[in-house]
Amino acid sequence: MNTRQTKQTYGQIIMAHLLAGKTITNMQAYDEYGMTCLAQRISELRASGVSIDDEMVTQNGKRFKRYWIDQPAQQTVEGA
Repeated sequence: MNTRQTKQTYGQIIMAHLLAGKTITNMQAYDEYGMTCLAQRISELRASGVSIDDEMVTQNGKRFKRYWIDQPAQQTVEGA
């Protein structure tokens, strides 16, 4: 009997986060998931057909992007 669980990919982790109705930034991805490649994962998800919105945010003199999915109930991607 194999009791090992399959590890989620970063793409799957990001999709689950966005589908929960949350936004995410590079710093959040690093803090919560140890991920340093959020923009690449977002690009891959978009290439697979997922509609991800973004905005440029300026806070404390720093500029960064915030990503989200407008209608999380309608978006699904397997194996992202």
